[in-house]
Parts: sequence; structure tokens; C-alpha cells
Amino acid sequence: MPTRKRKESTSSSSSSSSDSTSESSDASPPRRPKQTERSPPRRERRTPPPSSSRPDRRKSMNTPSKYAGADRAGLEEYLAERKRRKEDREEEQEERGRDGRKKKERREKDRKMKGNDKKEEVGAPNYEKSGKLAEERNTYKGVVIKYSEPAEARIPKTKWRLYPIKGDEALQTMYIHRNSGYLIGRERKVVDIPADHPSCSSQHAVVQFRLVDHVRADGSQTKKVKPYLMDLESTNGSFLNNVKIEPRRYYELKERDVIKFGFSSREYVLLHERSEGVRDGES
Repeated sequence: MPTRKRKESTSSSSSSSSDSTSESSDASPPRRPKQTERSPPRRERRTPPPSSSRPDRRKSMNTPSKYAGADRAGLEEYLAERKRRKEDREEEQEERGRDGRKKKERREKDRKMKGNDKKEEVGAPNYEKSGKLAEERNTYKGVVIKYSEPAEARIPKTKWRLYPIKGDEALQTMYIHRNSGYLIGRERKVVDIPADHPSCSSQHAVVQFRLVDHVRADGSQTKKVKPYLMDLESTNGSFLNNVKIEPRRYYELKERDVIKFGFSSREYVLLHERSEGVRDGES
């Protein structure tokens, strides 16, 4: 019968295929199918939760559970210390600001005072002596005289004389009792006693008669006109009895004193009409 043959053939074919598969499995492992490249899976977009489900940040900050007990006390101490430091810084800044303002006010005050002083110097008249009037009064023949006579200047009653000596030679006698003062130097336009030596200055020295206090032999006091010598800041100085005198200072002259000027070898001996060896009749 044809139907039976078909079944047998199918069974035989299935058995043969099973045999073949068993044989092939014993021979080599089965091959994996090739994986095709696929794009990465898309991430799902998460939607934010509703506002009612979000935690309240202010509530979480105010919750005392985190700083309970000792932690809470330490936080309060830290906050108090921080507040104190802030107050100290503010006080220090205020003090610095006050000091800065004081310094600024002091500088402005000093500036104003200096400005006022300058204005006073410029605007206010100066009544102090400038020396110009004295120069005009002491000008003679176009030459300014360095010396001006003091208030106590007087003409002497005693007939004083200067005896110039150069080496062993006695020169012409100079009578110095007719005026209250005698200027000595190389400037012949203004001097009374010329000193032509190159070491002498143009206005070298002065012999001045002054009314000063005098003590008599019995101890009583009186006034007397006496001769004095003053160096007018000469270049090489003046000498009294071979001793150099200080400039701009009066030195009392006495009978038989010897005067020299600069490096000149000429000497001047001071005498008067009652001195020994002086001839009468000289005037």
C-alpha cells in the first residue's frame, strides 16, 4: 500500500537526518549567527517629580536633628565668636577712619596756616632794618663805609698822637685828637690814615674815641673819653702789642701801645701831649 511506504520513507529519512546531525555534532561545534550592528538604545527622558514630591530645602536647613546636643552648642559658640570678630573688625575700621580724618584735618589746617603765613609775608610791610639807609648815610664819594660811629662817640680833650716808625726811621707824626674817629686802610678816598701796604685791606681798622665809665684813683666813678681800636674784618688782621685782635670788637688803647696792620713792618706808637719825651708846642 502506498501510504505505508510514505510513512516508512519519512521515518527512514528522519532517522537518517538524525544520524547525520549526530555525526556532524560530534565532528564540529555549531556556528553562531552573525550579529548585525544596531544603534545604542535611547535613554528614556525622566520627567521631574511634581513639586509636591520635592523636599523643602528650608525645612531641611532648619531641622535641629543634625546639630543636636553638643554639636548645637559648638555651632552657637562658633557663631558667637564669628560675630565678635566681625564687630572687632568694624570697630577697627571705624577707628582707622577716624584717625585718617584727623590726619586729613590736621594737614588742611597746616596748609591753611602756611598759606596765611605766606600771605602775611607777602602783604604785611617789614619794618626791620635792611641796612640800605645806613649804606646811603655811610656812603662817601661813591664808596660805602663799613663802619658807623656809635652813640657814645666823642671828640677827646686829650691831644692823642700816633708816631709811625718804620725800622729805625721815625715818620711824620699823626694828630688824632681833632675828630671822634679815624678810619685806616688803603682806600684813600674815604680813609683818614692811609695804609698802603698790599697786605692791608681797603678799610682795615678804625680808632674810635668813646665816652665810657671811668673809675678814679679814689674809687669814685666818672665819665671819660678813651681811645679804642677795632678791626673791620680785614683779611690779614690787626695787632695790638704784637697780639692779633678779634674783628668787630673794641679794644681799649693806652699810652705807649704799639699798633700794626697786616704784614706791614710799620708800627704806630700811641702817645699824648703829657707823655714823656713829647715836645711842647706840637698841636
